[in-house]
Amino acid sequence: MPLASCPRCKKLFDKTRSVVCPRCQDDENVDFDKIRAVLDRNPNLNAEQLAEQAQVSVDCVMRMLEEGLIASVNLMEKVKCGRCGGPAISMNKKLCQACLEELNAQVAQAQGKIKMGQKKQVQVGKYLHARRAFEEKRRKLRP
Repeated sequence: MPLASCPRCKKLFDKTRSVVCPRCQDDENVDFDKIRAVLDRNPNLNAEQLAEQAQVSVDCVMRMLEEGLIASVNLMEKVKCGRCGGPAISMNKKLCQACLEELNAQVAQAQGKIKMGQKKQVQVGKYLHARRAFEEKRRKLRP
């Protein structure tokens, strides 16, 4: 029994039949009817334009795209990069290639700083006196 959080009301439910809980299913069907009506009039809309004209959220349109309920939305223009507003790589990533590479570089830099901070700092001459003391004790113990 796969449990999931309903994208509409955020409550847990058994996700075997639908992506929304049974209480929200009627609202989802009403939104689907609105979206279908808008798509019948103008099939060349992107997801944001479709959501605006159907008076539903973009998340609702995206859910229906992922479920395969609607497929005539211009897929190349539907998702924008969350950082710069350019066209995103995919529905799941929601970043453009340039922003993704920039974030990867920042993560690598941060990881490098963390690893360098964990390394012991070698200080030349710090243990020089300890070594001399050890050598002197060693000489005294030898007959």
